[in-house]
Amino acid sequence: MIYTCKDCSYRGKSVGQDGSCPACGSFALSRGNSNPAVKPTSGKLRIILLVGLWAYLIALIIWKLNH
Repeated sequence: MIYTCKDCSYRGKSVGQDGSCPACGSFALSRGNSNPAVKPTSGKLRIILLVGLWAYLIALIIWKLNH
């Protein structure tokens, strides 16, 4: 858990005993997650999947029109 002070921009893993900012004493702290954000999937993979699905849809439409 990482705490960030909105008043003095303190960023750390601990707070004061009363829940205040250890740097400035303010109570305007917000809690954040210390885990890094999940890496989004590659844009290239999404484009390949999108083109493949459109090709499949067009092929199905053409097959349906011919039968």
